[in-house]
Amino acid sequence: MFLVQAPLLLVAALHVSLHQVPRDTAPEAVVIDLRIGRITGTTVQAYRVRSEVLLPLSQFFQLAEIRHRLTPDGRLEATVDPGNRRIVIDPRSDSMEYGNRRVHIEREFIRFEASPPELYVGSERLGDLLGVMFVVDWSDLTATVVDPSTLPIARRLRREAAREAYLRRPDGIRPDIILGLQRPSWDGVVIDYSLFSPSTDPLAGSTYGVGVGADVGGGSLAMLGQSVGPAELGRVHIDASWTGVWRENRWVKQLHLGDVPSSGPRSRALEGIAMTNAPFVRPSLVGSLRYAGSLEPGWSVEAYRGGELVAFDSATASGGFAIDLPVRYGENPVDFVAYGPFGEVREFNRTYRVLNELLPARRLEYGLSGGRCPQPSFTCNATGNLDLRYGASRRWTVQGGVDQFWRDSLPDRTHPYVAVVGNPTNAWSTQGELVGAGFARGALRYEPSVDLRFEGEYMHFAHDSASVLAVPGLRDQMTLTGFWRPTTTHGFFFFDGRLERIRSDAGVLTRTRLGASLQTDEVRILPYLRTEHGQAIGGDREFAGLSTFMMPRPRWGAFLSQTLLRTSTEVERQAGLVSWSAFAAHPVARGVRVEVGAHWQRGDAGPTYTVTITSYFSALRSVTSASAPPGQPVTATQFVQGSVLWNRRTDRLGVAPGPSLERSGLSGRVYLDLNANGSRDAGEPAIVNARVLVGSLSARTDSAGAYRVWDLVPFEPVMVSIDSLSLESPLLVPLFARTSIVPGPNRFRSLDIPVVGGVTLILTDRQRGLQRTLVTFNDGGFYLMGVKPGDYELAVDGRVLDALAVDAEPLRFSLAPTANGIGRDGLELRLKSRF
Repeated sequence: MFLVQAPLLLVAALHVSLHQVPRDTAPEAVVIDLRIGRITGTTVQAYRVRSEVLLPLSQFFQLAEIRHRLTPDGRLEATVDPGNRRIVIDPRSDSMEYGNRRVHIEREFIRFEASPPELYVGSERLGDLLGVMFVVDWSDLTATVVDPSTLPIARRLRREAAREAYLRRPDGIRPDIILGLQRPSWDGVVIDYSLFSPSTDPLAGSTYGVGVGADVGGGSLAMLGQSVGPAELGRVHIDASWTGVWRENRWVKQLHLGDVPSSGPRSRALEGIAMTNAPFVRPSLVGSLRYAGSLEPGWSVEAYRGGELVAFDSATASGGFAIDLPVRYGENPVDFVAYGPFGEVREFNRTYRVLNELLPARRLEYGLSGGRCPQPSFTCNATGNLDLRYGASRRWTVQGGVDQFWRDSLPDRTHPYVAVVGNPTNAWSTQGELVGAGFARGALRYEPSVDLRFEGEYMHFAHDSASVLAVPGLRDQMTLTGFWRPTTTHGFFFFDGRLERIRSDAGVLTRTRLGASLQTDEVRILPYLRTEHGQAIGGDREFAGLSTFMMPRPRWGAFLSQTLLRTSTEVERQAGLVSWSAFAAHPVARGVRVEVGAHWQRGDAGPTYTVTITSYFSALRSVTSASAPPGQPVTATQFVQGSVLWNRRTDRLGVAPGPSLERSGLSGRVYLDLNANGSRDAGEPAIVNARVLVGSLSARTDSAGAYRVWDLVPFEPVMVSIDSLSLESPLLVPLFARTSIVPGPNRFRSLDIPVVGGVTLILTDRQRGLQRTLVTFNDGGFYLMGVKPGDYELAVDGRVLDALAVDAEPLRFSLAPTANGIGRDGLELRLKSRF
C-alpha cells in the first residue's frame, strides 16, 4: 500500500507548488527517512530543491526534543536549553536566528504550507543554524544528522546512561587483602635537617635543625633539636615525643608522651602526657544529609559533586524532591541540574558546611592531658585539661571541660568551659562557647550556596590583668565578613568585605575592607578599599589598593607564556603613595624557578631589588635569596631542607625533600607470579615500568621491578593497586586488584605485588562436547569470535581456581540467530574465596 500511495502524494504536492517557480528551483515533493544519528528517525514528507532537501521543522524538532510553537502565519519560535536560547524562523524574513547567531536563507530554501501547517527549511541552512551537519543520500532517500550530541535528545540519553551507570556503581572500593598495622620492636630511621645561612656570617650567624625519628614499639619516636639564636651562641632546644595509635581500640586511640600538644579546644604545648579516644585522622565523611527543594511536577533533578553524578530524583505530584547525599567536613558544594518535560534546563547550586567541631550522632569523645609548661613563665608552670564532646544529633554537638594552669608568683587559673556547635539548617551554622573567668564567644554563619556567604563573630573577655587565655586589657571583639559572586560560571568575579571592631583599655580600633576580583583572559585585577579608625593608631586612615596578576598565554611565545607577573600598589588618602611592588617568576629548569622583582615602602630611600631562586628536587628543597636595598650592600640568604631515609628491608638509604618526621613510606617489587602462589619464587621475572598507585601518590618500577613511595600518613590505611594500562600486555593482571595496608611511622613498609596472566576460561558446547579456551583482559573483560548457535557452558579453568583459592559457578546460556546476528554480552562469572 505504501508503494501505491507515494506517487499520488508526489503528484498532488507538485500540482500545488509548481505555480510560477523557475524550473531549476521548483520544489519536488519527496518522502524520506529523517534520522537523528543512530538514536531515532521517522518517515516524513519533504521537498527537494536542486540537491538540497527541505525538512519539516515541526517534525524535526519533535524528534530532537526541542520545544517549539508554529503560528498560523508560519513563524516558528523555539527555545533550547541550557541557556534558554531562542530560535526564530520566519518565512517572510531572509535570515534565521538562534541565540546570537544569524543565518541567511534564500527564498527557495524556505517554504510554508498552511494545511496542515508546516514550515520547511533547507537542511544545509538548518545545519548552519543549529551547528550540526546533515548528510543527504538521495539514492536511499535519507537525511541524517551525523553528530547529534548538541541536540536535547542526545543530552537526555547521556543523562539516562549516566543514571544507569550510577545505579550499577559498586557500593565502594573493597580491597582484596587487608593488612593491618605492624608493631615491630623498632624499625626504620628518618633524619630531617634544615639550615638557614646569611651571607654576612654564613657559619656563626646560621641557624639549624636536626630531627631523628624511628618506629619503636609500633609508635612514632621523634626527637628534634633546633638552635636557639645564631649558631655561635651554642644554645640548642631539644623536643622528644612518642606517639602510639590504636585505631580499633574503643577507649584509647591515641597516646602521646613527651613534648606533645594538649587536649581541648585551645591546644598548647606541654611536657607530659595526652590521651584521647578521638581518631588519629578523622574520617572526612560525617554522614548523610537531605537536600530538599521544589520544582514543577514532571521535572527531574540531578546532583553533581566535582562534576560526578552522585544522586538524582524526580519531582512528586506536588513538585517536591529530596536527595540524600553524603557530607564531609568542610564545604560540601552540590551542583543541581533540573530537567523539564519539554527539554527545559535549570542549573543551581547549594552548599552545606560541616564545622570541624561536629561529631557524628551519638558519638562520645574525651581528651585528657597534663604536664609541665615547656618554658615556665607568668603564664604557667604546669597545665592540665579534661575535655568531653558528644554528638547529640547529626546537626548538633555539645562540649564541656576544664583548663587548669598552675603558676608560682601569680594566682592559679581554673577555666571551666561549655560549648555548642550546630547546623540548624543546610545554610546556617552556629557556635557558642562560655569559658569561666575567661570569655564568651558566639558565631553565626549563613552560606546558602558557593556564591554567597555571610558570617559574624563576637567575643567578650573577662577583665583579668594576668590572663592566660587572651591579651591583657582586651575587652571585646566583633568581626563581620561577607562574600558574593554574581555568577557561578565567572569564578574569579566576586566581591568580599570585612569589618572588625576591637575594644581594649587603650581604646577602640575599627578596621574595614571592601575588595573585588575581576578577570579577563590575560589579567586578574583585585582592587580594594580599607580603613582604620581609632586612637591607638593616631586617628583615621583610608587606603586604596590594587593587585594584578598577568595570566600567561601560549600566544605570547615560548618565554613569556611561562612567565607569571604580579604587581601591587597601595595609596593612602592623606599621605599619597604608601607602597608598591612588582615581581616576575619564570621556571628555568625542572623544579627550579627564578623570581625577580622590586618593592618600595614609604620612608625608603628607593626601591629594594630582590632575586629569589626556589628549587624543589627529589632529595631536598632550597631557597636562595638576594636583596639590594638602597644605599646598603647586597645581602643574601640560603635555606636548605631535606631528609635521609633508611629502609631496613633493603638496607639502603634514600632521600626526600622533607620534612619527613612522623611520615611513612611503602616499598616493594612488582613481579610476574608464574605459579600464582602470591609469593616470589626463584626465576620469576620483574615487571618493569609498572605504575603503582598508593593512595593519591604513584611510582614507576625500575629495572628490578622495585618501587618506592614516601610521604604517606602513618597509622592510616591506604589503598594500593596497579595501573593496568602501564602493564606491557593486556593479558597481565595483578593477583590482587586492591590491597589495603597500614604503614608504620618513620619507616618503609614492604609490599610485593604479584602479577599473573589473565584468568583462563573454558567455553563448552554442551551438545557437541567441543571446548574452546579464552583469557580475560586485565580489567576482567573477555570476548570470543566465531561462536555458532547452540547451548553453552562458560567456566573458569580449575587450575586457576585452585591457584587463587576461589570457586566460581559455571554459567550456562544459549545462542540463537537474531536480526542483529549471533552474540551475547553482559556475561559475568563471580569468584568467591574459599576461606
